[in-house]
Amino acid sequence: MTVKEIINKLEEIEGSLDDAYYSLPEYEANSDSSSYIDSARDELYVLKENVEKYSREMAEKIEATRDMWEEAYFNSVS
Repeated sequence: MTVKEIINKLEEIEGSLDDAYYSLPEYEANSDSSSYIDSARDELYVLKENVEKYSREMAEKIEATRDMWEEAYFNSVS
């Protein structure tokens, strides 16, 4: 599974949690359920942000490594 596929799946889960949160009737008996759903949404947002950050960091490292190898190659042939 690619990072993009993971992010897409997290967005699907986020949509499902949003639907659950907003469709839950506002009765006192549902306050615990509402709190649990809201907590899961918050945790999902943090996870999604971390995956996106990791993806950006890995892309930067790959680019830096590619630049390093290109420089080493050009220095060796000149």
